[in-house]
Amino acid sequence: MIRNLIHTLSSRFLISLFNLALLFITTKWMGAENKGEISVLVLNLSIAAIFSGLFGGPSLVYLIPRYAFRVLFILNYAWSAITAVLLASLISGGLIPSTLGGMDRFILALLESLVGANTMMLLGRERVKDHNLTQIIKVLLTVILLLVMRSMGEVLNFEAFVSSYRIGLFGAFLFSLFQLRGGNRGSHATGSIYETIRSALRYGSWVQVGNIAQLFNYRLSFFFLEFLIHPPEKAFIRIGIYSASLQVAEAVWQFARSVSTVQYAKVSNLSNKEEGLSISLTLTKVNAVVTTIGVAILCLLPSSVYEQIFGLEFGEVRSHVIFLAPGVIALSMSNAFSHFFAGVGSHRINAFSSIIGLTLTIVIGYPSIQYYGTAGAALTASVVYMLQTWYQFHMLKRDHSIGLSDLLIRKVDLVLVKEVWRKIKP
Repeated sequence: MIRNLIHTLSSRFLISLFNLALLFITTKWMGAENKGEISVLVLNLSIAAIFSGLFGGPSLVYLIPRYAFRVLFILNYAWSAITAVLLASLISGGLIPSTLGGMDRFILALLESLVGANTMMLLGRERVKDHNLTQIIKVLLTVILLLVMRSMGEVLNFEAFVSSYRIGLFGAFLFSLFQLRGGNRGSHATGSIYETIRSALRYGSWVQVGNIAQLFNYRLSFFFLEFLIHPPEKAFIRIGIYSASLQVAEAVWQFARSVSTVQYAKVSNLSNKEEGLSISLTLTKVNAVVTTIGVAILCLLPSSVYEQIFGLEFGEVRSHVIFLAPGVIALSMSNAFSHFFAGVGSHRINAFSSIIGLTLTIVIGYPSIQYYGTAGAALTASVVYMLQTWYQFHMLKRDHSIGLSDLLIRKVDLVLVKEVWRKIKP
């Protein structure tokens, strides 16, 4: 576990650097309007990818060690293709507004879905290194191609991003598919096709209900801003500024995501829930401490620094980051709770948590954004993240008899951190 954790932390650090480079390119060189349009595109592709995971998605990490790999593979690839066709049809029929044609959306949605399925299957087999490299390839190729375009004197805009991102997705797909070809293809269980499909649908549907609700918790404000602000160009500018603020604030969340990736793979392959809970509580505390330090640094940076890095349009990023700070810290803890529940198959708890969060986002977010714009969106996000984390902790307390004292840092936590530090320091 320690080796996987170290590799994931280093990989996430690289991904964070590349994402920051991508953020710089899409803000400083493209401007707020292009940034907003890109953010809406990525959101739509994320929604398509979540629907494509109906027969597994992230629950593949739980299913792979327990059911037939071949059946799960075929199920997820077939449903990914169907989802991409449906999305393209809705766009061609004018039911979903889009500046891209149906075929472009089909290709992007299909690649996004297949890469997502491949990474989860790799993680389910505890191929953490290959999972991480797939993520790196996707963003690295996108950044490199945009830099090449700029060096050749081409205009960087929404269309340039789409072209680069498509190639980044294709490269990540080919790499992850090749890695799935070798090694142990199946699980120790060989259940019937019917049993595998039924279990995949049962676990996958709950996971995806939670994921779609959680995604809207994160990004529903984009749609509110697009609906409430006119003309569309101005809406994209506000979305671009808020999206940049979210990416800056969530950059420190990458540490928690790295830890949770390894935690999920580990807990899913443990038969002892109490051991999984012990690991998860330790990682919860580590996540909270590291994230708090990172968020504090971001909040202390003056607005002029953000303007210099991202452009004069993005001076509001600092105030938005301050509003988001408490929620991001809570979210780092929620990550550990969520991955424990997912690792032991309690997907309903995560789904209910996300549904509660989505309900609150709608109830609080719409009027907040209507009156306070992007500042209202940031405050709403913080409140929702904190309440979701409280709900998850309450469920842990109910089912596993833990208390607030279990969130205090103890000697065993320090031993784990010391061991990790000893292995990564020069």
